[in-house]
Amino acid sequence: MTMTIEVPIPDDLIARLDQKARSAGLDREQYIRALVSRDLAGPKTSDEIPSGFREEVAASRVSDSNLNRLF
Repeated sequence: MTMTIEVPIPDDLIARLDQKARSAGLDREQYIRALVSRDLAGPKTSDEIPSGFREEVAASRVSDSNLNRLF
């Protein structure tokens, strides 16, 4: 089940909202839904924070020795 909620938002915030949505490749509705979902999910765990980085490193096939040189 879904529900529609109407919230008055000032024009200046709508412009910024639309810009952020476009940057994320989403329309306004999708972006707002993502914001609400992310906020309600709560803070990320210490395991979740670097997970995106770990996935990118694994996909890049950078060797451990080369990765160690970066850090």
